[in-house]
Amino acid sequence: MPRALFLLLSSFLAASLLAGSSAGMTVFDESTTVERWKVWRADLDYLIEEIEQPTTLKAIFKTKGIDWKKVTKAANKRFVEQAKAFKKRKSKDTRAEEIEFYGILEFVVGQLRDTHAQLKVDGAIVEGWRATLPMRQQAGIEFLRGDHELVLVANTFAGRGSNSPLYGKGVRHEATYLESVDGVPAAEYFAERAQRKFEEEGWQSTYERAHVEALNDLDIPDGEGIKLIFQTLDDSESAIERYLATPAGKRDKAFKSLKWKRRKVSLQANECEKTRNPRNFRFMNVKLPELTKSSDEQIDYVRLDSGYGFIRQFGVSGKSRKGMEEACKALADCPGMILDMRLNGGGGDSGIAAFHAQEGEWDKPLAVLQGPKAMSQAETEIWNLREMREARTCNVRFFGERTAGSSGAKQPFALPSGFASGQFVIRHWHGGRSEIEGQGLEPDEEILQDLVELSLGIDSCIARAEEWLTSEGK
Repeated sequence: MPRALFLLLSSFLAASLLAGSSAGMTVFDESTTVERWKVWRADLDYLIEEIEQPTTLKAIFKTKGIDWKKVTKAANKRFVEQAKAFKKRKSKDTRAEEIEFYGILEFVVGQLRDTHAQLKVDGAIVEGWRATLPMRQQAGIEFLRGDHELVLVANTFAGRGSNSPLYGKGVRHEATYLESVDGVPAAEYFAERAQRKFEEEGWQSTYERAHVEALNDLDIPDGEGIKLIFQTLDDSESAIERYLATPAGKRDKAFKSLKWKRRKVSLQANECEKTRNPRNFRFMNVKLPELTKSSDEQIDYVRLDSGYGFIRQFGVSGKSRKGMEEACKALADCPGMILDMRLNGGGGDSGIAAFHAQEGEWDKPLAVLQGPKAMSQAETEIWNLREMREARTCNVRFFGERTAGSSGAKQPFALPSGFASGQFVIRHWHGGRSEIEGQGLEPDEEILQDLVELSLGIDSCIARAEEWLTSEGK
C-alpha cells in the first residue's frame, strides 16, 4: 500500500472511531474492544513502517545485531494473541487494554537498542504497566568494573551514613570489591545481567552501556534477600606502598599477594527501601582539590597537586564554549590539561573549540578521560577532538573505556491515534564515518580503576593521564 494512502486511511480510521485524543493519551467514547484494537493495529503498523522507512537504519541494525524481522514477528504475534484475549472476555477495562498495548509498543521501541529512543504516553498507563512487573528494590550500592577483573564498590546511594545498606557491616566503601552474589562470582553475575539487559530489555546502545546499567542496578525481589560476599583490603602500609611502586601494567602478581578480610552481608528488600535515592555516578572518596564552577554550571575546573589543569564536564550546552574558555584561561600557566568527560551525558552545541591550537585558548598537551557514561553530544565532542588530532591542531590522547555508542541523528514519530509519540535514532554521526551509534569510541589506553589506588583516594585514570602529560613535557 502506498505510504500516503496508508497514512490517510489510518487517520480516517482513528478519527472515525475516536471521540477525541490528545498527545500521549487516547480517549475512546464507549468504543468496543474490537474498535480499540483495530485502531491500535493501524498504530502498530504505522510505527513499524516508520522504523523501517529510513534506509540508514539498516546499517545500525547490522552494527547492533538486531534481527528486525524477528522483533516485528514477535510483536505481531503478541498483538494478535492479546487482542483475541480481550475480545473473548469482552473486557470493559479500557485501562488494562491500554497497558497491554503500551507494553507491545515498549517492546518494539526497546528492541532498537537505542539509548536515545523515547516512547511518550499517558503517565497513568506507564505506571499501570510498571505495576504489572515483578516488584524489586534497588540494593542501593553502585559498582564499577575495576582492574584485575574485579567488581568494585564505588558508592552507596545513601552515602556512608546510617542509611547506607553497608552501614555497620564491616565493609569499607573505598577499599572493597564484591566477590559474589548469591554464590555466583560477581563478574559473571553482572555480565549475565548486562547481556539480558542488552538482548531482552533493549534500550541500551551497546553491551558496555548495558553493563554499566547492570552494575548500577543491583536489585532484590520484593520480600526476598540476597547474599553478598565482599573482600576488603586489610594490609600494612608498607605492603601497599610496595604494590603502588609496581608499574601499573605489572601489578597482577603483586595484587594477589595482598591481604584481605572477607565479609558476608545479607540484604533484605525491606532494608533497601530507604536507599532509593538518585545515584550520583561519582566516587565519594577520590581526592581532588576544591573545584571552581565556570559560568556554565556543567563545567568546573581546578589545578591539581601535580600542577596540571583539570576540567570536568557533565554536559554540553550553548554555554560550553564560554565555560571551557574561562577554565583554559584560569589554568593557562599549567603545562598540560586533563578534560574529564566520563560523566558527560551530552546535550547540544560544542565547547571543544577552546582546544583548537589556532582558534582556542589551549595549545598544550590535552588528556581526555572517557567511559561508557559519556554519550550523545559528548561522543561527538570526543570524535571532533580526534579529528583535530589528525589535523595536527590538538595534541590529545584518550584514556579510560569505550564510550556509550549512543550518538546519532534522531527522528520523531507520533501514532495516528494520538496514543503515543516518541523518537529514535536513524543514522550514525558524521555521514557514517565514525559509526558511533552502537559501537562507541575506544580510548587510546584502556584504564580501569585500581582498587588499591581507590583506597587511597587516587583516580587511576587521572593518574595515568598525568603520567602521559609528564612524558610529553620531557
